[in-house]
Amino acid sequence: MEELKKICFFPGTLALGGIGKVFINLIQQYASEGVEVHVFLTKKEGEFLSQLPANVRVFEGSGRALTSIFSFIKYLRREKPQAVLSAREFLNIINIFCCLFTFNKTKPVVSLHTNQTAENNADPNKPSLYKNPYFLTLAKVMYKVPDKIVAVSGGVADDFSNRMGVNRDKMKVIYNPVYDPSEKEEEISNSKFKQFTANGKKYIISVGRFTHAKDHPTLIKALSLVREKMDISLILLGEGELREEIEDLFTQLSLQEHVLLLGFVDNPSYYIKRAAALVVSSRFEGFGNVIVEGLGVGTPVVSTDCPSGPREILANGKYGILVPVENPAALAQGIIDTLNTTYDPEILINRAKDFSISRIANEYSSYIMS
Repeated sequence: MEELKKICFFPGTLALGGIGKVFINLIQQYASEGVEVHVFLTKKEGEFLSQLPANVRVFEGSGRALTSIFSFIKYLRREKPQAVLSAREFLNIINIFCCLFTFNKTKPVVSLHTNQTAENNADPNKPSLYKNPYFLTLAKVMYKVPDKIVAVSGGVADDFSNRMGVNRDKMKVIYNPVYDPSEKEEEISNSKFKQFTANGKKYIISVGRFTHAKDHPTLIKALSLVREKMDISLILLGEGELREEIEDLFTQLSLQEHVLLLGFVDNPSYYIKRAAALVVSSRFEGFGNVIVEGLGVGTPVVSTDCPSGPREILANGKYGILVPVENPAALAQGIIDTLNTTYDPEILINRAKDFSISRIANEYSSYIMS
């Protein structure tokens, strides 16, 4: 089998988010292994830009995906990477088209990160290119072309196959690269956190953008129910358009003294490791990176059994409790059961190793070059 020597990542931008984190983890891993790594950005921006290794070459388009096509084709013809890995709906289509148009041996490798049906059902008003009949027709034709299609969970693969008419056997499920055993913990000096957790105050934690998908209202209502039986607080890591709505809710439930919002933080693992449990209240996921992050520091996890990812990561409940979506009472009971159970951190950490960055990077390279 030919060795992976030169790969291009085509993420659009390197903004915060699950896809950005997945790509930066793979980029750093391949760069450390001596693979020649290129990153083609439609616009050179994003919080993860600063994490690119010095030996990674960055190429920039014209600011938007559609208007970057010509410069991307020019790049492909000149540099001839063995493969281009993309994500997101429109960028996948552009990747396929441009690799075809160059007539060289560059493989378009498209990755699927979202259970589109679950997302549409949970938030019918959210815009999606797949709701455009012209794009849907184009996508169904274009996705027949590539030999390499990666889905980040079995649920995402099943959904994509059903929606797009792509043979399920044509897709490869490769979980997200999340766990990094070499990552060293940095001491955090956060006065708000230290004051909130003074005198050994126990807390549960949730990490994610304040969006409809993450369903923080169900989590906050569940916290109110849990507090009727035990003294526990909540720390939220993240920001988003629904912050004000979330703040209003915990004020209505008289939880102001028991909820701390810390915004986006550089080292969420520090806070997750010290939590009594990590709670995921999502309506849907593509995978659920934060669940692996929780397992990776030995913190127990309770998650909604949403499509898709949590059930696969937690092995049908073997490594954490699964509860129905949008059900505060069930989530509260899951939290209580988790807090009343003693977990062996090493068992959780060993599960996280199944999603280690080096292991997943090897899966990608083996699949790409097969």
